[in-house]
Amino acid sequence: MNFTCTRKKLQDAVNSVSKAISNNPIMPVLGNISIKAKDSQIIFRGYDLEIGIEHIEDAFIKEEGEILVNARLFSDIVRSLGEEEVEIFTEDSKLVIISGNAVFNIRWLDPAAFPKLPYVEKDNKVTIKTEYLKNMIRNTLFSVSTNEQRLILTGALFESEENSFKMVTLDSFRMSMRKEYILGNKEEFNFVIPGKTLNELLKLITNDDEDIKIYYEKTQVLFEFGNCKFISKLLQGDYFNYKAIIPTKDFATKIEISVNEFRNIIERNMLVSDDGRKAPLILEISENILTANTQGEVGNVTEKCHIKKEGKDIRIGFNARYLLDAIKSIDEDKVRISFMGETSACIITPLNSDEFLYLILPVRISAY
Repeated sequence: MNFTCTRKKLQDAVNSVSKAISNNPIMPVLGNISIKAKDSQIIFRGYDLEIGIEHIEDAFIKEEGEILVNARLFSDIVRSLGEEEVEIFTEDSKLVIISGNAVFNIRWLDPAAFPKLPYVEKDNKVTIKTEYLKNMIRNTLFSVSTNEQRLILTGALFESEENSFKMVTLDSFRMSMRKEYILGNKEEFNFVIPGKTLNELLKLITNDDEDIKIYYEKTQVLFEFGNCKFISKLLQGDYFNYKAIIPTKDFATKIEISVNEFRNIIERNMLVSDDGRKAPLILEISENILTANTQGEVGNVTEKCHIKKEGKDIRIGFNARYLLDAIKSIDEDKVRISFMGETSACIITPLNSDEFLYLILPVRISAY
């Protein structure tokens, strides 16, 4: 194998495939990057048996070939190079890397030991803008469950609904639902992607202005965008019937409040509650005034603001972090919060759209 390309292309490729390489791989061979030179292109692959990433860059190929190289060492070398042009070739059992006056000689391994990335059929496809998918992930990933005893909830539900593409995540205390409308989409789909996969995918998408193609089958999903392919296992089983927990009856209380004002109030209250973990944020709604209060171990804070209210007065407590996660996800000026009662879940939605819905359970406040 012998090729020449730029340091930037190498760096981009290594940054991509490294996201599929564990620091503690379950098999030693999975701690390597697969590098293949063929047809004026370099194909880089990383795989941890859960996530697989393929990244392709153009290069000047003098001799085709394929090798495995230690991912951490190769990444460190590429990062250290000072010159833009890099020549890489095999010489017996050594991989030679030349950049400027620097010459590295490192071991390479037989690529036959590296497992092949899963093949995903392209019969089922949905296409969405990368910007939209990134927003959907950011707006829901924070409420993915971390309890592996209910493994299906450690992922996000992807499903179609008429001309919309919906993502749903939930744990034992809250639920997030985000959707985007996709004109002309006729595909019906329903599958669950691990939260870890989405977290790594989010880091990998750097261009907001391109299409991302999502191919799916029973056990695997493939994302194609730019010069990357990102493959992941799907979680198996039936997802929780989230529609059954969304209140459909008339709400006892509804309020409209400024997103920025409410976010600032929550953040100030969290200063005395150890980031919202040790004391609830209590909301008292009376007339057109919302009073937010937190009694923390280090002190307390009370703040009032004007709101628009319909229905009964209410006093209710929440985990402040859960409220903040929802409010920070809404990119509008005002939000609507709807309450069934002091012991029932509340619903948070943007005032002027149905693209986001957040459900959160209250906490007991009898001691406050």
